[in-house]
Amino acid sequence: MKKADLNVKLRDYARSQVSPTEAERNLVTKLYASIRETLGTSCYLIGSYARFTASRPMHDVDVLFVAGDFQASQIAPQPILSWLHRKLSSEFKNPTPYRVEISQQTHSVTVCFMDNKTEKFAIDVVPAFRSGAKNEFGDDIYWVPEILRVSRRNRRAQYEALEKRNKKEIEWWIKSDPRGYISESTRLNEACPDYRRVTKLVKRWKHNCKKRNGELELKSFHVEQLIVRIIRQNPKAEIGTILFDFLCQLPDAMDQPQITDRADASKFIDEYVRGLTTQQKQTIRQARDSFLIELENITSQTDVGVLAQGALYSRKGQRESYLFDQRIPVLTDPSVNLKIRAKVQQRDGFRSGELDAAGHINIDRKINFTCDTSAPYKIDLLKWKVKNDNASPEPRGEINDHHTPHDPERTQYPGAHYVECFAIKDGTCVGRAKQNVVLKYA
Repeated sequence: MKKADLNVKLRDYARSQVSPTEAERNLVTKLYASIRETLGTSCYLIGSYARFTASRPMHDVDVLFVAGDFQASQIAPQPILSWLHRKLSSEFKNPTPYRVEISQQTHSVTVCFMDNKTEKFAIDVVPAFRSGAKNEFGDDIYWVPEILRVSRRNRRAQYEALEKRNKKEIEWWIKSDPRGYISESTRLNEACPDYRRVTKLVKRWKHNCKKRNGELELKSFHVEQLIVRIIRQNPKAEIGTILFDFLCQLPDAMDQPQITDRADASKFIDEYVRGLTTQQKQTIRQARDSFLIELENITSQTDVGVLAQGALYSRKGQRESYLFDQRIPVLTDPSVNLKIRAKVQQRDGFRSGELDAAGHINIDRKINFTCDTSAPYKIDLLKWKVKNDNASPEPRGEINDHHTPHDPERTQYPGAHYVECFAIKDGTCVGRAKQNVVLKYA
């Protein structure tokens, strides 16, 4: 698919299938207004919604309540949390038809909107204290509860773990710069509108991966900041390029922490990768491979949702590779035409000839593969891939420059195999052709 067509397709999907709906946005606006009416203007929406990177369906938002200046010798979490709980319980005006449940947690106060026993939406009101430092945008940097590092869906378990630690009160607070992340997102969004679109799309993929494969330990904020890093380096990048670069870089991003915290340069927002097991990293790679394989084969008829379905792909052998392993995107140009010629060598009792499109042939024959190329410009390189049937004793799948890995190739194992040829121009696959090779016993 051409680059421009792919970008249109990805943007349409992000807009129509991933971005929060108008009803969700209106709900957040009404709830935030009610929170500010109760607690005053020292409240700020934070998190992915405020950064323009939330995806549907929306379940919750975080609101930061700035309670004043931090004084380590005096401030404990419980007094401010108790005050917030009393204030919201007595004065919050519910703008929805749902029943409200307000509860005090160890690090926040949660306002839940219930339909019978089903939670329809929730707001976590998180206390914060000004640290005295400011970021490059002039925003305050805060001391916030440690729990803010954890997504709301995982906070209950984290609450219990923190209570068991019996930490000193001061250790419950960490420095954080939520408004700095929002300001940077605003700036990036103005420079690169695809920033929010690609982030939402990748988050949908991550959500689907987690839903299908519980082992997928990949955090949303980490994903978002990896995309931020790509756009910082290339502010003019478009959605397809950003997506491809993110997926190619993802395995390396799992090796060790790389992204420092805005509020504390001695810490990493991706510190959790140190604790990932070999199997967890392998699952992330398999999910990434599945996405990129679908992306290599996308057509105008492909539903982009297939890319984000969250499937895993396990390579069938160490030799199996793809163009994305070499950081080569597949963006085919209709003006580039390739035709593989598969010339079968003569053998006693068998005549020479060319394989047809179906590619049926007996075992123990030799085939020379060449490619006729027609293009309005000079092609830099032809790459060849030979892929044996996955049930074969030798699945193969390696990619070679100029010719197939063996010239000629020998037909040896029964099964449905194929050979592909890729035309490379300026580091991009602009054309491709495929020849089936279906082997049977004589």
